[in-house]
Amino acid sequence: MKITLRKASALQNAINDTLKSIELKSEVSLNEYQDAESLITAARVKLFAQVERKVNLHVALYDIRNAVAVANHTQNVGGNLTEVARIEKDIQVFSSLAAKAVREDAVVIAGKMEKLKTRKEDSYYRADGVDTSVLMQDDLDRVKTIVADLKKNKQQFQDMILETNVRTEIELGEKAEATLRSEGLL
Repeated sequence: MKITLRKASALQNAINDTLKSIELKSEVSLNEYQDAESLITAARVKLFAQVERKVNLHVALYDIRNAVAVANHTQNVGGNLTEVARIEKDIQVFSSLAAKAVREDAVVIAGKMEKLKTRKEDSYYRADGVDTSVLMQDDLDRVKTIVADLKKNKQQFQDMILETNVRTEIELGEKAEATLRSEGLL
Protein backbone atom coordinates (compact mmCIF):
# COMPACT_ATOMS: atom_id res chain seq x y z
CA MET A 1 0.00 0.00 0.00
CA LYS A 2 1.32 3.44 -0.92
CA ILE A 3 0.79 6.52 1.21
CA THR A 4 1.97 10.10 0.84
CA LEU A 5 4.54 11.64 3.15
CA ARG A 6 1.76 13.77 4.57
CA LYS A 7 -0.33 10.69 5.40
CA ALA A 8 2.79 9.02 6.81
CA SER A 9 3.26 11.92 9.21
CA ALA A 10 -0.36 11.69 10.36
CA LEU A 11 -0.01 7.92 10.75
CA GLN A 12 3.11 8.31 12.89
CA ASN A 13 1.22 10.68 15.19
CA ALA A 14 -1.71 8.25 15.39
CA ILE A 15 0.62 5.34 16.15
CA ASN A 16 2.32 7.30 18.93
CA ASP A 17 -1.07 8.20 20.41
CA THR A 18 -2.13 4.56 20.29
CA LEU A 19 1.13 3.45 21.89
CA LYS A 20 0.58 5.87 24.76
CA SER A 21 -2.88 4.41 25.36
CA ILE A 22 -1.72 0.78 25.62
CA GLU A 23 -1.28 -0.08 29.27
CA LEU A 24 1.10 -2.86 30.27
CA LYS A 25 -0.50 -3.97 33.51
CA SER A 26 1.56 -6.72 35.14
CA GLU A 27 -0.33 -6.97 38.42
CA VAL A 28 -3.79 -8.14 39.31
CA SER A 29 -5.90 -7.57 42.43
CA LEU A 30 -7.52 -10.65 43.91
CA ASN A 31 -9.87 -11.37 46.76
CA GLU A 32 -10.72 -14.53 48.63
CA TYR A 33 -13.80 -15.29 46.50
CA GLN A 34 -12.07 -15.37 43.12
CA ASP A 35 -10.31 -18.12 41.25
CA ALA A 36 -6.78 -16.73 41.57
CA GLU A 37 -5.09 -18.93 38.98
CA SER A 38 -7.60 -18.22 36.20
CA LEU A 39 -7.49 -14.46 36.86
CA ILE A 40 -3.68 -14.45 36.93
CA THR A 41 -3.56 -16.46 33.72
CA ALA A 42 -6.07 -14.16 32.00
CA ALA A 43 -4.13 -11.06 33.11
CA ARG A 44 -0.87 -12.62 31.88
CA VAL A 45 -2.40 -13.43 28.49
CA LYS A 46 -3.74 -9.88 28.25
CA LEU A 47 -0.34 -8.41 29.23
CA PHE A 48 1.51 -10.31 26.53
CA ALA A 49 -1.17 -9.42 23.97
CA GLN A 50 -0.60 -5.75 24.83
CA VAL A 51 3.18 -6.25 24.59
CA GLU A 52 2.70 -7.80 21.14
CA ARG A 53 0.51 -4.86 20.07
CA LYS A 54 3.18 -2.40 21.19
CA VAL A 55 5.98 -4.28 19.46
CA ASN A 56 3.96 -4.54 16.23
CA LEU A 57 3.16 -0.83 16.37
CA HIS A 58 6.85 -0.08 16.95
CA VAL A 59 7.74 -2.14 13.88
CA ALA A 60 5.14 -0.27 11.80
CA LEU A 61 6.23 3.12 13.18
CA TYR A 62 9.89 2.60 12.45
CA ASP A 63 9.21 1.07 9.03
CA ILE A 64 7.32 4.26 8.19
CA ARG A 65 10.05 6.47 9.67
CA ASN A 66 12.70 4.69 7.66
CA ALA A 67 10.71 4.97 4.42
CA VAL A 68 10.02 8.66 5.13
CA ALA A 69 13.72 9.28 5.84
CA VAL A 70 14.69 7.70 2.52
CA ALA A 71 12.03 9.68 0.64
CA ASN A 72 12.97 12.92 2.41
CA HIS A 73 16.62 12.40 1.50
CA THR A 74 15.77 11.59 -2.11
CA GLN A 75 13.54 14.67 -2.38
CA ASN A 76 15.95 16.96 -0.42
CA VAL A 77 13.30 17.80 2.15
CA GLY A 78 15.97 18.24 4.84
CA GLY A 79 17.85 20.72 2.68
CA ASN A 80 14.66 22.66 1.99
CA LEU A 81 13.74 22.71 5.69
CA THR A 82 17.23 23.95 6.48
CA GLU A 83 16.85 26.73 3.94
CA VAL A 84 13.48 27.75 5.45
CA ALA A 85 15.10 27.91 8.91
CA ARG A 86 17.97 30.05 7.58
CA ILE A 87 15.56 32.40 5.82
CA GLU A 88 13.53 32.74 9.05
CA LYS A 89 16.68 33.83 10.89
CA ASP A 90 17.48 36.35 8.14
CA ILE A 91 13.92 37.68 8.36
CA GLN A 92 14.42 38.20 12.11
CA VAL A 93 17.64 40.15 11.53
CA PHE A 94 16.24 42.41 8.82
CA SER A 95 12.86 42.85 10.55
CA SER A 96 14.61 44.13 13.66
CA LEU A 97 16.46 46.67 11.47
CA ALA A 98 13.25 47.68 9.68
CA ALA A 99 11.75 48.68 13.03
CA LYS A 100 14.59 51.08 13.86
CA ALA A 101 14.32 54.86 13.77
CA VAL A 102 15.49 57.03 10.89
CA ARG A 103 18.65 59.08 11.32
CA GLU A 104 18.04 62.67 12.27
CA ASP A 105 18.65 65.29 9.60
CA ALA A 106 22.26 66.52 9.42
CA VAL A 107 21.17 70.11 10.14
CA VAL A 108 19.40 69.02 13.33
CA ILE A 109 22.41 67.01 14.48
CA ALA A 110 24.76 69.93 13.73
CA GLY A 111 22.48 72.29 15.68
CA LYS A 112 22.41 69.99 18.69
CA MET A 113 26.18 69.55 18.57
CA GLU A 114 26.68 73.34 18.39
CA LYS A 115 24.33 73.78 21.35
CA LEU A 116 26.49 71.34 23.34
CA LYS A 117 29.66 73.23 22.46
CA THR A 118 28.26 76.64 23.40
CA ARG A 119 26.34 75.75 26.54
CA LYS A 120 27.23 77.41 29.79
CA GLU A 121 28.95 75.23 32.38
CA ASP A 122 26.43 76.12 35.06
CA SER A 123 23.52 75.11 32.85
CA TYR A 124 21.03 72.71 34.42
CA TYR A 125 20.82 70.69 31.17
CA ARG A 126 24.02 68.66 31.01
CA ALA A 127 23.69 66.36 27.99
CA ASP A 128 27.09 65.04 27.00
CA GLY A 129 26.22 64.03 23.47
CA VAL A 130 23.65 63.59 20.77
CA ASP A 131 22.07 60.20 20.05
CA THR A 132 20.77 59.41 16.61
CA SER A 133 20.13 56.41 14.44
CA VAL A 134 22.65 55.73 11.68
CA LEU A 135 20.00 54.43 9.29
CA MET A 136 18.82 56.63 6.46
CA GLN A 137 15.28 56.34 5.09
CA ASP A 138 16.60 54.62 1.94
CA ASP A 139 18.38 52.07 4.21
CA LEU A 140 15.08 51.30 5.92
CA ASP A 141 13.25 51.11 2.59
CA ARG A 142 15.89 48.70 1.27
CA VAL A 143 15.67 46.57 4.44
CA LYS A 144 11.86 46.40 4.14
CA THR A 145 12.24 45.25 0.53
CA ILE A 146 14.71 42.59 1.65
CA VAL A 147 12.23 41.36 4.28
CA ALA A 148 9.45 41.14 1.69
CA ASP A 149 11.73 39.25 -0.72
CA LEU A 150 12.83 36.86 2.03
CA LYS A 151 9.21 36.14 2.95
CA LYS A 152 8.42 35.34 -0.69
CA ASN A 153 11.47 33.09 -0.89
CA LYS A 154 10.49 31.32 2.33
CA GLN A 155 6.98 30.76 0.99
CA GLN A 156 8.41 29.22 -2.20
CA PHE A 157 10.43 26.72 -0.16
CA GLN A 158 7.44 25.94 2.04
CA ASP A 159 5.33 25.36 -1.07
CA MET A 160 8.00 23.00 -2.44
CA ILE A 161 8.01 21.08 0.85
CA LEU A 162 4.21 20.86 0.87
CA GLU A 163 4.15 19.70 -2.73
CA THR A 164 6.79 17.07 -1.93
CA ASN A 165 4.78 15.87 1.07
CA VAL A 166 1.63 15.53 -1.01
CA ARG A 167 3.25 14.16 -4.17
CA THR A 168 5.85 11.76 -2.76
CA GLU A 169 4.66 8.33 -1.73
CA ILE A 170 6.19 5.57 0.33
CA GLU A 171 5.33 1.89 0.36
CA LEU A 172 3.93 0.40 3.56
CA GLY A 173 5.11 -3.12 4.22
CA GLU A 174 2.50 -5.88 4.46
CA LYS A 175 3.09 -6.42 8.18
CA ALA A 176 2.90 -2.69 8.94
CA GLU A 177 -0.28 -2.39 6.89
CA ALA A 178 -1.86 -5.38 8.66
CA THR A 179 -0.93 -3.98 12.08
CA LEU A 180 -2.32 -0.54 11.26
CA ARG A 181 -5.54 -2.02 9.90
CA SER A 182 -6.00 -4.19 12.99
CA GLU A 183 -5.53 -1.09 15.15
CA GLY A 184 -8.07 0.85 13.07
CA LEU A 185 -5.47 3.38 11.96
CA LEU A 186 -5.93 2.71 8.23
